[in-house]
Amino acid sequence: MISRTHKGPFAQVSGSKFALVSLILLFFLIPSVLICNKDYSINNVGFAISQKHNDDIIANTMTKGESTTLSRNVVMTNGTNFNLQSNASKTTNNDKLVILTFGDTIKNQITIVKPILDQYGFKASFFITCDFASSSSSSSSSRHHRMNWNDVLELQKDGHDIESKGMTHRDLNHLSLKDLDYEMGGSKQCLESHGINSPNIFAAVHGDGWDNSTVMNAIGKYYGFADNGFADLMYLRCDGYDVTPKQTDCRTYNDNGTLTYANSYSIREKSQNTLDRTYLHNDTVLFEKFKEQVNSQTGYNSKMGFMDAIPIVAYHSIDNSKGPSSTDVGLFASEMKYLHDNGFKVIPMSDLRYDPITKYMYLRNNQLTNHLLSS
Repeated sequence: MISRTHKGPFAQVSGSKFALVSLILLFFLIPSVLICNKDYSINNVGFAISQKHNDDIIANTMTKGESTTLSRNVVMTNGTNFNLQSNASKTTNNDKLVILTFGDTIKNQITIVKPILDQYGFKASFFITCDFASSSSSSSSSRHHRMNWNDVLELQKDGHDIESKGMTHRDLNHLSLKDLDYEMGGSKQCLESHGINSPNIFAAVHGDGWDNSTVMNAIGKYYGFADNGFADLMYLRCDGYDVTPKQTDCRTYNDNGTLTYANSYSIREKSQNTLDRTYLHNDTVLFEKFKEQVNSQTGYNSKMGFMDAIPIVAYHSIDNSKGPSSTDVGLFASEMKYLHDNGFKVIPMSDLRYDPITKYMYLRNNQLTNHLLSS
């Protein structure tokens, strides 16, 4: 503190005037110091805290391999104030997630899709039909159309998610119990015997087994999740669908014993190929539809105040044949570039988890979905 009897240039200034001048000087000096020193930032309660110390806290927390709730009003990172309240993480405009799925074991998924995904560091979920991969590994004429086991293992080696789409690609609703067991249990064993690590998601052909309890029970014998049904968004609490009775969680059966519309065995995606056929491969229109879908999560999550909705985009063949299961190469490349350039994080479906207490789904090691876990 400067003494009032100090003989410097302020010696003749009265106490009150001196205090006023001092406050003015402090007002201009403090922001300048903080701006010049990039190692510091201001948190939401007005303290200057070391950004390096912040980064150390975050790094130590995330390397524990478990979901951790950070202290309220403390951490800022990359310009985002998480401002955690109890166990519910607040969303920001940058909290945009997308899951990409690829079905039918098609060769261009390794020759065309993978290089494009690699360009942006995206990891996707590939659903493999065992007979397709095995036939392609033999001398049959289909070997040029389907991925072989070496292709599938290359995808896994590079961090992509490999899951099951059955043994023979049959509609599950028309199979006997024995055949259902073969499709589910046989494909799981097949994948594991070829070096696939713990497949835990089953994709139903045509996505039409979600309202068949026999099919659902057969899937549940071998898998924890099923890609099975269609919607613009997947809601982690299964509560965003206009259905009767209204769902409030992701339990598989309603109280009256009927199947729920959405659950861990009825994870809903949007088929890009349905749009390809509807709009006759008009890539300009399709690109706009894609943007609408992936951005639709933002309004919903912002309204809720936390992460609950994630778009899942389903593809099959990526080529320029204009076929019923085909998405144009240029369109696919543009869609992936859009995700990258607009801050979307692409995650595999294998990041999904289910809490049997809350009966909500959540994401592995994802702070924004901690509110879905039991306390």
